[in-house]
Amino acid sequence: MIIIIILLIAALIYLAMGEVRRSNIADTFRAIPKTFSGSDGFPYNEDELSLDRVMLIGDKPLIVSDSGVEVISNNADKLLEFHLNWGDTRVSSFNGRALVYSNTSTKAYLLSRTVQLASYDEENPVVTGNVAENGAVALSYSTEGAQSVVKVYRPSGKLQWQWQCKKEYVSSLSLTGGGSKIAISALGVDNAEVYSRIILFKTGKTEPQFDTELKGTAVLKIICAREDKIIAIGDNRTVIFSSDGEIKGEMKYADNALCFTDSDSSGNTLICYKEFGGSKVKAVRIPPVGRVKSFEIDYMPESADIRGSLIAFASGNTVEVYTSGGAVKRTYECKQDVKTVLLSNLGIYTLENGSVCRY
Repeated sequence: MIIIIILLIAALIYLAMGEVRRSNIADTFRAIPKTFSGSDGFPYNEDELSLDRVMLIGDKPLIVSDSGVEVISNNADKLLEFHLNWGDTRVSSFNGRALVYSNTSTKAYLLSRTVQLASYDEENPVVTGNVAENGAVALSYSTEGAQSVVKVYRPSGKLQWQWQCKKEYVSSLSLTGGGSKIAISALGVDNAEVYSRIILFKTGKTEPQFDTELKGTAVLKIICAREDKIIAIGDNRTVIFSSDGEIKGEMKYADNALCFTDSDSSGNTLICYKEFGGSKVKAVRIPPVGRVKSFEIDYMPESADIRGSLIAFASGNTVEVYTSGGAVKRTYECKQDVKTVLLSNLGIYTLENGSVCRY
């Protein structure tokens, strides 16, 4: 009887975890290798001519190539190989989920670290997309009747919300963690001047929570750092909005000075831009809560990444990991020049000469 009660309690806990967390647990069990070896499997070699880039899905490397995407474990075991019949693959990754799409295809796929979870087939090729912490998905595309159509799907793949933008082109989407809100940036031109329209919706409402314009700025990326903190990253300035559209912070930089931008699963955002004619790079960390911090480095990195309060820069075969205050916490001397650096709980992953390495 006691065993039955324990099993019932375990089942109730499993159901209460939510769909994404249950799927993450299932991923973990599917990822256990059938055989064990003494080697960690790195460097993990790829065809350098077809390899596009490497990123993280959860804490596992996701490799994008001409043929599709693949996910490997911390020991370089292949967890997923997903073939695609298009080029120019785009990926949005969050909390062990990856939304895969292309501007040349009407299809998009939601993947976990080991299986396909959902697929979407839109009217026209997908322009941009985003996946939320809970597995909700946002996609946009253009039609004859509207410059942009934006759709939000539940984690199950069922359509939840839809909106049409008649005048401007959607450049970026960002869902809050639970998928209850969506921030949209859309580009337009008025009297030969570029402007960006920033809109925040609740995904159950037809009227926006706020709708404002940034004149003279092309917003390239929008980030929901929290339910009440929206970050619009533009080509010449970055603006922080509250959930009612009030500007809470702003930083300006020269045109073409922006060189890196990234965010992690906790809502920490990194912005890097050139200063003093490009002789220095300013790194700005915008946390979901608390004070914005910045520091300068006197070289142009090849790659940058943020995770929590840590920021990594790769230059040549050296990776330096900084605190948000600008102190060097750790330095890695890699085997070859580093094209991409990724911070993980285990250290760093790098892309070097067509190989994924771990340090």
